[in-house]
Amino acid sequence: MIRVAVADDHPHAQAGIRRLLTRMPEVGSVVTAPPADAEIDVVLLALYGGDRRPALTEIEGWAPRARVLVTAAAGEPADVVDALQAGASGYLPRNTTPEEFRHAVLQAAAGGFALGQGLASVLRGQLASATSTLCLRPALSPRETEALRLISTGCTHPEAAKAMNVEELSVDQLVVRIQVKLGFGNPRDLRRVTEDLGLQRL
Repeated sequence: MIRVAVADDHPHAQAGIRRLLTRMPEVGSVVTAPPADAEIDVVLLALYGGDRRPALTEIEGWAPRARVLVTAAAGEPADVVDALQAGASGYLPRNTTPEEFRHAVLQAAAGGFALGQGLASVLRGQLASATSTLCLRPALSPRETEALRLISTGCTHPEAAKAMNVEELSVDQLVVRIQVKLGFGNPRDLRRVTEDLGLQRL
């Protein structure tokens, strides 16, 4: 059963999120304001606090021990990208459909990346304007680094999945995360990005 924490100070949003979670038989417990040592699988975290600043510190604090899905009525594209770079596993607009919400929670709980329509819309046009790849090198996880190295050498997604002993969908999701973090949208840029990061020597 999935253990979920709802970290959202907006009363109406919190009530709506909890209502959706109660309809999910896979969710075993839902808590608010959990203690630091609580065992949580997925955190639904408001992208913005009362000061309207992205909750990047909170994301970084949760990310090592739980999967974080950020929520907002309307997230600024740059803030959503910053949240993903800080360790969030997906973004859910407040108007997300119940089915997409459920899929995102299950995907995050399974260790995946929730690329819903809301996130896809936000990221459209952002990849080309991301910061220098060299500045973002620490943002790549070991799995993302491995996927980038394999694909840049000519492996297809199925071949990379076989080499990494994961499902092809997992490789698809890793590539999306790489694109978000490194700021490129064209697969032909993979070799250049790999050379810039020095991954061909790994």
